[in-house]
Amino acid sequence: MVYLGGVILLLMLCTTIDSEEKIGFDHIVIAAFGWPIFTSILALKALSSR
Repeated sequence: MVYLGGVILLLMLCTTIDSEEKIGFDHIVIAAFGWPIFTSILALKALSSR
């Protein structure tokens, strides 16, 4: 639920960014769907190093 809220928030932010900003829609999509994978990998590395 929190994840979907974050994705919706990022997509809403994407529509407010001016086209002059050099941030494309693909960057927003990567940020929206990439952070859960990245944080889970970091959590697994932290747990395995204990």
